[in-house]
Amino acid sequence: MKKFNKMESNLICDSLDYYVAHLEAEIKALEEKGRPCIFAPGFYPMIKDELVNKIKKDMTKKDKWQ
Repeated sequence: MKKFNKMESNLICDSLDYYVAHLEAEIKALEEKGRPCIFAPGFYPMIKDELVNKIKKDMTKKDKWQ
């Protein structure tokens, strides 16, 4: 399996941060309207943290200088 370089890894992680922030805002807006949401607040950040750890630890090339 080909691993991501640092730039690709950071781009994916930043994209996840942006997307999760958007999803959390949608969940908050639904709750303010009194509509229930399938996912509780905090669910997406938890999943994002696991994905970021997996990307940074297992799917990113290691620096040759370290």
